[in-house]
Amino acid sequence: MREGYTRYIPIGGNNETGAKNMGMVQYGNDILLIDCGVQFADPDMLGVNYSIPDVSFLIKYKKNIKGFLITHAHLDHIGSLKHVYPALGCPPLYGTRFTIGLIRKQLEEAGILDKAVLIEVDAGSREMMKIGEFKVEYFRVNHSVPDCAGLYIESPTGTKIVHTGDFKIDFSPAIDQPADLDRIAEIGKRGISLLMSDSTGSIRKGFSMSEKNVGEELDKIVANHTKGRLIIAIFASWISRVQQLINIAEKYGKTIFLSGRSMVENVSIAKDLGYLTMKPGVVKKMTSKNVEGIPPHKQIIITTGSQGEQFSALARMAEGKHNAVEIIRGDTIVFSSSIVPGNEKSVVGIINKLIRLGANVITKDDGEVHTGGHAFQEEQKIMINLIKAKYFMPVFGDLYFRTLHRNTAISLGMKDENVLMLDNGNIVDFAPNNGNVFKSKIRVPIQEIIIDGHGMGLATSHVIKAREKMMNSGVLVILYKIDKKTKAIMGHIKLESRGLVYLDEVRNIHRAIIKKARDIYENTIVDVPDMEEKDIIKIIKTDLEKFLLQKIDREPMIIPIIAEV
Repeated sequence: MREGYTRYIPIGGNNETGAKNMGMVQYGNDILLIDCGVQFADPDMLGVNYSIPDVSFLIKYKKNIKGFLITHAHLDHIGSLKHVYPALGCPPLYGTRFTIGLIRKQLEEAGILDKAVLIEVDAGSREMMKIGEFKVEYFRVNHSVPDCAGLYIESPTGTKIVHTGDFKIDFSPAIDQPADLDRIAEIGKRGISLLMSDSTGSIRKGFSMSEKNVGEELDKIVANHTKGRLIIAIFASWISRVQQLINIAEKYGKTIFLSGRSMVENVSIAKDLGYLTMKPGVVKKMTSKNVEGIPPHKQIIITTGSQGEQFSALARMAEGKHNAVEIIRGDTIVFSSSIVPGNEKSVVGIINKLIRLGANVITKDDGEVHTGGHAFQEEQKIMINLIKAKYFMPVFGDLYFRTLHRNTAISLGMKDENVLMLDNGNIVDFAPNNGNVFKSKIRVPIQEIIIDGHGMGLATSHVIKAREKMMNSGVLVILYKIDKKTKAIMGHIKLESRGLVYLDEVRNIHRAIIKKARDIYENTIVDVPDMEEKDIIKIIKTDLEKFLLQKIDREPMIIPIIAEV
């Protein structure tokens, strides 16, 4: 990197929406990292729990990392810390009070809290911190979790970067203060080199709805609810909505029950940190014992599972497997959420099961029971106009969402050539004193790092490919018993298959496979009597794959086993 230049590299979040958000700012030898999120696996990633940002290129520079700057407490911004943070040497980690509270819990569960250096920042203090060679200031924004912040980062040679984090502009939030637009406007007067702004809501025109509106709609639902239980599904991190429901429950003499581990934990942390207030006995954990003596119409159950997650509390209710809640006719389920793209099938499946059990279902299509946490186009315009940056980079979104955000910026007069459309791993360098930007032809290699149980690997690994093959075409195991001296086959070849063909076809197909397997082995031994076992196995697999592709139009996983006797 040229002397005096400031570098930015998106590590994650620029080819995904709501996943693996992470970026890197560098000046000289000093590095700052912004966020460290997780991406939960798609259903086709068999057996995979989630993926994390690829920071392998940073390992040798970990002594140069001066800090992690965390914008807020959502998992797509903090969920990979338990893996990445210790791998990079546990540098100081900065965040607001609620954010640090959730990070502390995550690191404690991972057994690495004793190594962590956690520094709480007040986003409303307007304090300028010195972190390595950088000046850093947090500023207050709104989102769907408490204590969210944007970042101002300044390098010694005058490159000034604003990073919005996830944001919206809400003038009447439930528990937070409104976004600090005065401070944001003041920051915009400093001559900003680069604005990196949240693109998640780019598809939506106008302004997002206030959280206050949602509270008013939920109040009406609770006020008019006189039969059965009221079960409300929300994201476990949506603490402001939990507070509104607590207020409503107190108003109408109802009791809140929490269902789902993450819901119980997040509410406990928020209460301990002072982000939730409640009267004694109004909020309880959902258990059969706790609910005794409370009429169904006096119960409000706040649950996880708004996205149809397979093992969530709501999914277990819909399957009749919840240990304390059995859905009955007259219960009402409110999805106080929007469907994250890709989860449509799961959510609709849960809704169908709930309706079949006799429940009434309310979604945001039926009323204002949800508002998102991301800026719509008019809010994006406010941020762009207040910051007045020379360069603009849409972040947090796949190419479609970032392109829409780009178009919004250009509509306000931003030059097309000054909009930086970066993919993960791209490198841009900013010249000193708010000078020009240079996009490198070199790209940091970013791979898909997956977490599978307690293991870590690449998404392209043979393990994932093997699982895909077994799922799509089945598995075939062939056992040869071979005379150790003569190499001749002893007795019958044994065969087991799963998922290969339908039951009525199994016998005929197995006969054909056994005959072909015998022919392949015997012909191979005749041609090359001294061939090593591993080479024989390779030939058996290759020839059987061709045979089965022709015979049944499938390529199963084939596992030949040779047992010498």
